[in-house]
Amino acid sequence: MQIVIPRAETAFLHLFRPQPAMQEGKPDQYSATFLWDEGNPKLAKLEQAIVDVATAKWGAKAKTMLEKGQLRSPLRPGSDKEDSNQAEQFEGKVFLTARSTDKPQVVDGDLEPVMDQMDVYSGCIGRADIWLFAYDKAGNKGVGAILNSFQKLDDGERKSGRRPASDAFGEEEDDEALL
Repeated sequence: MQIVIPRAETAFLHLFRPQPAMQEGKPDQYSATFLWDEGNPKLAKLEQAIVDVATAKWGAKAKTMLEKGQLRSPLRPGSDKEDSNQAEQFEGKVFLTARSTDKPQVVDGDLEPVMDQMDVYSGCIGRADIWLFAYDKAGNKGVGAILNSFQKLDDGERKSGRRPASDAFGEEEDDEALL
């Protein structure tokens, strides 16, 4: 099921170059993680889509299975990251990570392709078109998310610590005084 997710803070954006897959022997993947405040009412459509995909595969019991954790949902509580070095960023949040072996289209708010990779960074505000699918493989069952395309909607707090060259060198300095 294809769906456009609501605007969100982003993390761990790998939209221009794929990252090594988590499992050895699997192809490299593009990915993006999206964070929302817990209880955000704009997530209702996404939550229902996840239930619909699970129900199509496992029947009427799917909603209960998702609630009990018997099926893995792509929309997870931030507390799942409490033992990681990103725990603070995920506190009080829910998140979804979408991946793809195909490079996603990346556009700005005017639907123009983003040419400068520095314009899209972990911490910016964006949304994505994703494909939700049910899986039952090697004892793992749930609903996953494939990243089709990404739209940057606004700037946010840059998580990488890196800044654009225009910010770094924007103020003219008296080079003569340094010599």
